[in-house]
Amino acid sequence: MKARLKHVDDRLNWFGFLRLADHAAKFGISDVQGKIDIKTYRNLSTTPPAERKPGPAAAGGLGAGTYLRPEKFVPVFDGPGSLDDLWLSRLPDARLDASFSVELLCAPEHRIEPNSVRALLAATELRESCRLKYQSMTSTEGSERIVCPHALVKASGRYHVRAFDFSRKRFIDFSLSRVLSSDPMPNYPAVPSTLDDDWHKMVEVEFIPHPKLSPTQRSTIAREYGMMKSLSVVTVRRAMLFYLLDEMRLLKAIRQQDKDLVDVPVWVKNSEQIAGELASMDDDS
Repeated sequence: MKARLKHVDDRLNWFGFLRLADHAAKFGISDVQGKIDIKTYRNLSTTPPAERKPGPAAAGGLGAGTYLRPEKFVPVFDGPGSLDDLWLSRLPDARLDASFSVELLCAPEHRIEPNSVRALLAATELRESCRLKYQSMTSTEGSERIVCPHALVKASGRYHVRAFDFSRKRFIDFSLSRVLSSDPMPNYPAVPSTLDDDWHKMVEVEFIPHPKLSPTQRSTIAREYGMMKSLSVVTVRRAMLFYLLDEMRLLKAIRQQDKDLVDVPVWVKNSEQIAGELASMDDDS
């Protein structure tokens, strides 16, 4: 129950609304149990979310069965929270004196402010456009962008949205931690995600043990990565290819086609093809 109530809290905080049907589907519960969850949450909350009623006011992709974040919202659960809370069910009540010790390494995280990205996340789910103030690392000052997002992605330790940028007239990625503010623009034209060719094209990356390793080392790496006959094929969206290679620490080596640059015990068998895919996306930018 606590995990479900926390999910209600997180949805209202990050997206600004909660659909009963989505809540029930996430936890595999009935709509009746979902309503009980929301009633329990509303009883606990000092700023209970109102249910959106049917009628003209329900336009804009929300509709009945949706609970809206009050303007002056106070979360039920303490702490800054993370977008990870929306996807994961945590077990905070696990015994602290358990005999099996698990240590979690916490690296500095990319902080995301709910107030800055709430309209952007809502637009992603509702397939609407919104206005951003965004600070890229290629310019010294923040700039205003009008975008139409269609997917939320976590890769290379950061959350991104995949969105059509009206100024650049192409689909690109925006890091949520660099969004300074976002505002809804529901009356602005939406761009269908079906036009995002790099998102819909799938690419097969063939991972193998690095040829520089000894036979025994290659056998160990094949087992470590679950390779069959010393080969593991990962199918990825072309738009995500950069992040996959970055996380595998192979990006620079693949782009330069130089095995000696690799500092991990794997290589890409079809590296020339993959380098060509990266180059084609670079040419489009």
